[in-house]
Amino acid sequence: MKKNSNASESPAVKPQVKTAIKWTVFAVFTVFMYTASTSGGASSKALLLFPFAAAVAVYESEIPSAILGSAAGLLLDVSLGKLTGFTALLMCLFCAGISALFSRLLRKNIVNYLLAFSLAGGIYLYLDYYFYYKIWGYEGYRLVLTHRLIPSALKTLAWSLPVFGAVYLIERLCGSSRKPKLEEQDKNIERV
Repeated sequence: MKKNSNASESPAVKPQVKTAIKWTVFAVFTVFMYTASTSGGASSKALLLFPFAAAVAVYESEIPSAILGSAAGLLLDVSLGKLTGFTALLMCLFCAGISALFSRLLRKNIVNYLLAFSLAGGIYLYLDYYFYYKIWGYEGYRLVLTHRLIPSALKTLAWSLPVFGAVYLIERLCGSSRKPKLEEQDKNIERV
């Protein structure tokens, strides 16, 4: 007896369903990372939403990356008690820039991600230090840099590797299976 080969295969999942599942998982991760950044004491914490939004920006286009970066930045503003919109604006720009870099220039791998994230994180650290502490000339503003901001940045950098691994796994499991198609050559156009 001949078996039907279609009966043993599972039906293919539509790309829209995969995209919906992927963004649902990303939303759950965002809530989880926000919860992790608000729990605990007043010690310096890793800003987990920052590497998460940057890792998603590696795989997504500019607009969804900018939106996720803005949302993650707003959540970071709330969790850190900062001026609402400061981190959101910076993360919107960083995520859109990272997305543009990876879609046009860089390969999607861990080394390039770490370089792009380290550059964005360094710029954020400097702007945070300058606009919140140094510009006002508070007494002991250098202590804030050495005892709060740099340890937090190092913890965030250390957590960026597992966060990138998780986003990579989600992309592999739920990423769209659409491949870019090459345009066919038009025979009516005279080439020189």
